[in-house]
Amino acid sequence: KRRKLDVVMNELKTKVFTPKQVAECGIRVNQDGKKRNGLEVLAFPDVGFADICALMPDLSDTDTDIRLQAERDAMYANYISRQEKDVAAVRRDENQEIPQGFDYGVIEGLSNELRQKLDQHRPENLAQAGKIDGMTPSALALILFHLRRKRPARQA
Repeated sequence: KRRKLDVVMNELKTKVFTPKQVAECGIRVNQDGKKRNGLEVLAFPDVGFADICALMPDLSDTDTDIRLQAERDAMYANYISRQEKDVAAVRRDENQEIPQGFDYGVIEGLSNELRQKLDQHRPENLAQAGKIDGMTPSALALILFHLRRKRPARQA
């Protein structure tokens, strides 16, 4: 199953279509001139694997379980990509110092539990903050964003 899914996902990722090609198959798409691969098209709302088969007829004989998995993978691909970028940003900046009196309460999006843990542990940098139980890459990215936002104000 994994091999079959890999073949289908590779096909979806490598074939690229213009908005006109996508629209001609009955899929609503913004006519912005941006080419999209099959996986990106499959991630559109209200687009299923059957719709993709109109664009890519060679995938018509794909097993039902592979079709369903490809649809799920396409739906979550953007979220996974965004989180991978967050993780990469945090790794790049894990030595970013956190000022002694930093107010975690001003960061919208942090859970109350994380705020309490951060206030209790008072990490010196992002690497230490990342080791706190329950810390997520998204929360670290929020902290980094607020640290960077505050920095120019202090330097001005």
